[in-house]
Amino acid sequence: MIWNDTSGRLGAVQEMEDLCGLGAAGITGNTALFQQFTRWANKWNKIGFKILLNAQDGFDVDDINYTTYPSGTYVGTTSRDYSFASTEKMLKIKSVGLSYDGTNYVKATPIDSLELSNVSKDPNIDGKFSSSNPRFDPKVNSIDIYPKFTAAEVLAGASVYVEFFREPKDLATTGTDSYIIENENLVTKGASYEYASIYKPDLAASLRLDLYGNGSNIKGIVKELEEWHLNRYSKRKIISPRMRNYE
Repeated sequence: MIWNDTSGRLGAVQEMEDLCGLGAAGITGNTALFQQFTRWANKWNKIGFKILLNAQDGFDVDDINYTTYPSGTYVGTTSRDYSFASTEKMLKIKSVGLSYDGTNYVKATPIDSLELSNVSKDPNIDGKFSSSNPRFDPKVNSIDIYPKFTAAEVLAGASVYVEFFREPKDLATTGTDSYIIENENLVTKGASYEYASIYKPDLAASLRLDLYGNGSNIKGIVKELEEWHLNRYSKRKIISPRMRNYE
């Protein structure tokens, strides 16, 4: 769904105007209110992405407004840690590849620093790991690699390649960017719920039911989004033919 479409009224903003009974241009014609709804929409867009990541079944979710692939290649150094820029909006690491020779990448497997106990301060810790089976320890906005690159490997072109999942791009009061949420009702009703919680309590109760259901006969948008994404990726199935007697 398009974010804002004042001419055809087919956008998400226009949907929120209707949901909240604000009428045409009720949001777009009020700068302060438009800013509020944009902030609420961004909040629920991010909530939606986190729901999709938690329900992930192998189908990679990303915002179609990005023009780059969610990955980065970092020049190898003799340091163990590699930090990620806040502009990458990383939510979750998908995979890490380490190149010790500057040409071939070896997939690294995650390790928790707790598994290392106190040996992480051991100056010989890298000797406990192999470049043919490297590991990485994810941090808040960085990773530590084991073993780290030697000076000779850095000279040969060592590098770190990371693929990741990221936050959606922020919507704005200008432009008509679309957003990839498989159920756009989550964003429009979520933002409308934020508005109604302040100004229209009766509407807020109705929207909350739409979002979260009642625990019995009404699932709610959040639950439906989780279930839909769990089944989005059709896993390969092997069908065995029945034995037939052609005599």
